[in-house]
Amino acid sequence: MAKRETRGRNVLFRLYILGQLTNDLVDSGMVRSKLNPNDFALQSAIGANQPITPSQLSTLLGTPPTTLSSQLARLERRKQVKRRRNPDDGRSSLIELTKLGERNVRAALPALRGSVALVAEHLDYPLEELDIALDRLEDALRAAVSRPDRRIARQGRAADRRRR
Repeated sequence: MAKRETRGRNVLFRLYILGQLTNDLVDSGMVRSKLNPNDFALQSAIGANQPITPSQLSTLLGTPPTTLSSQLARLERRKQVKRRRNPDDGRSSLIELTKLGERNVRAALPALRGSVALVAEHLDYPLEELDIALDRLEDALRAAVSRPDRRIARQGRAADRRRR
């Protein structure tokens, strides 16, 4: 593949593109699966951390609570996740996979592993190095998201002045 000039390109726009390409790759690998990539990611996170509260899951995935709530309700209707009262906090609930949810995740894992293998095959350095960089990027994004909106706007204006 030809080298692209990346200097001066917006990192967030590039992440958007990478997200689209990732969804496309995983979706094509999961054609025979009963899960789409978003449901697979959500159910995998639940399975790896169960039982988990909706608020913990929201933080883990970086998904707004309202979005997550509707996703969980849909998966509950499909009998792929179950919710039970949190014994430590009566106001919240704990989310777990049902047997059906566990089976669907297990069945989709080979497709995900195949997609990862394809990416690794086309990288010119080890996936572990990319994983380290992605950890740093995730930390930076989480820190940026936790800042108040007015500070984000102020940073944008300062960056515009520096470019002039």
